[in-house]
Amino acid sequence: MIVCQCLATNEAAIRHLAAQGADTVSDVAMACGAGADCGSCVAMIRAVLDQCRVDPIDPEHASVHSIAFDTIAVGV
Repeated sequence: MIVCQCLATNEAAIRHLAAQGADTVSDVAMACGAGADCGSCVAMIRAVLDQCRVDPIDPEHASVHSIAFDTIAVGV
């Protein structure tokens, strides 16, 4: 699923950055630019990062679970 339309950054890329230590939207923005342009993806980036804290994965050895169809709380 595409998270950042401006830079065509997908959820797997955000999860990979989280696995590498990105913990905030600012970390993601510094690493790949997502969240630093129009800002419409910031809530989704936060949601992906939050889920990565709850359910961490190793993107090198496990398939990436998409949150596209999971219920997520944005702005809570």
